[in-house]
Amino acid sequence: MSFLEGYILGLGMIVFIGPVFFLLLSISLQLGTGAGVLTAFGIVVSDLICVSLCYYGVTAFLQDAKQVHWIAITGGILLVILGLKYLFHRADYTEEKKELEGYHYLSCFVKGFLVNFVNPFVFFVWIGVVTYQKGLEVNGYNPSFYLSGVLFGILSTDLLKVLTARQIKSFLSAKVLQNLYRGSGIILIGFGIRMLLLFTRLA
Repeated sequence: MSFLEGYILGLGMIVFIGPVFFLLLSISLQLGTGAGVLTAFGIVVSDLICVSLCYYGVTAFLQDAKQVHWIAITGGILLVILGLKYLFHRADYTEEKKELEGYHYLSCFVKGFLVNFVNPFVFFVWIGVVTYQKGLEVNGYNPSFYLSGVLFGILSTDLLKVLTARQIKSFLSAKVLQNLYRGSGIILIGFGIRMLLLFTRLA
């Protein structure tokens, strides 16, 4: 029961449309399903580390405005750099790349990991989830099963996004796909600037 309820909560997080969504979409469209899956695993590994840090007492650290300020600056700069790369990079969408070198696979995993991990909002979400879970412990909920369920739910939604990107790709022209890719770049830049402005004001 603990795992199932956590899994349902993880599935519910599909409604959060953040920078990782557009990163996942862009990589899946450009490099194919395999690259998208690796990006999704990078995201869930970073989530695993985030939830572990929140569960084992880093909450106080994250409540320090100065610490969050520097995390946000790092994350904002990273998002802007990635956004600029996607905005100006010309990719050939006419044929899906069937084989990727090990470097590209690692790059997809690292991008998914970093974009998710350096986003302070992700930590705030996990602080909320962990706090809620601790309230459920009095009713006999197993914390490991519950939080594992949440993580698997998130992974399921990310994989669904990858598969959806694969399906819609065949219905879109190369020009439209290129514009979607550039649009994702603009959105990532927007998220980065928003993060920088918001947490600079709060510092």
